[in-house]
Amino acid sequence: MCRWFAYIGEEPILLEDILIKPKHSIIKQIDVHFLPNLHVIYDPHLYRKKFSSDVASDEHGPNHFTNVDGFGLGYYTGVAAEFNNDNINRPCVYKNVRPPLNDLNLISLCAHTSSKCVFAHIRAATRLSPIVETNNHPFVFGRYLFMHNGSVANFLNIKIALVQKLSENAYRNIFGTTDTEHVAALFFTHLGNDWDTELPMENLKNAMIKTLQDILTLIQESAKDMDETLPQSNLNFAVTDSCQLLATRFSSMDEFEPPSLYYSTTAGPTFNRKFPDHPDGKEVGKEATQATHNHGKHVIVASEPSTYKTKDWYLIPSNSFILIGKDLNVVIEKIDL
Repeated sequence: MCRWFAYIGEEPILLEDILIKPKHSIIKQIDVHFLPNLHVIYDPHLYRKKFSSDVASDEHGPNHFTNVDGFGLGYYTGVAAEFNNDNINRPCVYKNVRPPLNDLNLISLCAHTSSKCVFAHIRAATRLSPIVETNNHPFVFGRYLFMHNGSVANFLNIKIALVQKLSENAYRNIFGTTDTEHVAALFFTHLGNDWDTELPMENLKNAMIKTLQDILTLIQESAKDMDETLPQSNLNFAVTDSCQLLATRFSSMDEFEPPSLYYSTTAGPTFNRKFPDHPDGKEVGKEATQATHNHGKHVIVASEPSTYKTKDWYLIPSNSFILIGKDLNVVIEKIDL
């Protein structure tokens, strides 16, 4: 499966401090995973759920080892809103199919860019999906970013029916071939045609519920038409408008654990070089200029932790929403379809 990392907060974060420097950062999760003993996985050999160990291994779980099919980064600076004088904070997006550790442009960009809202995604393509930049997450719809970890079962069989549900604006905003971008278009169809306006969290949640319902219904109908066993889908989605964030951790079958997804409301100072500590727990030989308690309110949502303090991270329950409003308070809700 893919891996993703999202940060939203009052405190701007240097992209280098969250994406490049930590030894467990997302660009190093190509083939190494850090999963504390919080994560329950489904072992197909034992036909039951079990606790994973705290070693960097998840070979029998839903997280695959290799994620080499492209990297994408979306972040907000407010610059476009200032210069366009329309007060719409649209995201900047950088994508490449080159391995991120070898991408000197990415490394330079991250060393000189900070943001209060960041989405980063490293891709593991499914079903021989083309390895091209237009297929890299996150996807942009107006002021919104959208990304996914998982796969939509029977996507090629349901694609035509899914496209027929899309608004014209949403269809025109599809530039690649992935299941994710088509699902994103379905989500924004349900959200409405105005993607530049801040909308209440309830609107985002309702649009996501309708999207999940549509996907599962289309898959069920497809399997029935082809006389097949109903397949499983993993639908860990994330969407933000820079002010609030909604994410799901969802498996279409209760007996299968969805890909891992954690959140933290305290790891921010550990990432930020202005504050004491270091994400790897090592002495960095620098003087902190800010006290930890001065760090602004923030939330991190990620496929796996990327700091050494496992107590800072909480596994999001299966088939749940994590809802982060403009006040940056976290609400966990069961997804009721």
